[in-house]
Amino acid sequence: MSLLDSTDKIISERLADAKGDVIPLGNRAPRNFLKSAAILLIGIIFVLLVWWITSEYYNTYMIKTLRFPTPGETFDTLWYYLDSTHKLLRYTLYEHVAASMERWIKGFVLAFIIGMTLGILMGINDKIYKFGSVPVNILQMIPGLAWFPVTILLFGFGDKSAIFIIAVTVISPIAFNVAAGLRRVPQVNLRVARMSGRTRFETLTEVLLPFSLIDIIGGLRIGMANSWRMLIAAEMVVGVAVGLGYAINQTTNMTDYPAAFAGIVIICVIGLVIDKLIFANVEKYARNKLGMEESS
Repeated sequence: MSLLDSTDKIISERLADAKGDVIPLGNRAPRNFLKSAAILLIGIIFVLLVWWITSEYYNTYMIKTLRFPTPGETFDTLWYYLDSTHKLLRYTLYEHVAASMERWIKGFVLAFIIGMTLGILMGINDKIYKFGSVPVNILQMIPGLAWFPVTILLFGFGDKSAIFIIAVTVISPIAFNVAAGLRRVPQVNLRVARMSGRTRFETLTEVLLPFSLIDIIGGLRIGMANSWRMLIAAEMVVGVAVGLGYAINQTTNMTDYPAAFAGIVIICVIGLVIDKLIFANVEKYARNKLGMEESS
């Protein structure tokens, strides 16, 4: 078998283009799941313990007119608002969550489209990379909060400003990770792809993107964290009337700190679900598809 045939066979086997089955992990999958769940649980318990100690110290030894909400008080308030008959600032908790999720999805999808396009162009062309990395790097260096004057001038107050801020803070990590992944693809694979008669589009979809999948997912995870944080900050500033950031800001101004802390808990839960249950599993699936699963 020639080097061309051998290498092409390796590419075809390792890059099944989502057509093959996941590499079986045997008994390691349940063990790894339990290990990950235990680590996550320990982390949550640690955060709750620090929170409880802080609240007890504040409420016992610091002379303040306002109480620092304990975990128990916060979860009691959260349970109260989980009942859809109870309104928080004219809306149910579910309506606040839905409004925030809608803005986040719109901003994240917009950033994904722009970031993927820029990343692919930068990854396959050296001249575009040298030119494009400058403005993308500038975007990355500007803190998300610094975009507020720009977005308010462009879009005024409201949803469009929040969506813009989310998108502009996510484009850079997606673009850079995609470009980095594409530029790390071994040149031998590209030569084999060309010699086997693949078109540029086929080379991109069958060789470049599959080999870069881990980097792409990494960029999406970073972008998700950035966008979720910026969503909440944006909702506090750009004049929306419903959403988790708005609810936290208003309840803080009203000194209803248990309700504000309940909103923070919801933000943490949603962020953990998106990262640990969605992106982490997608990344694990991609590693298995590429034969990159870690040894036990």
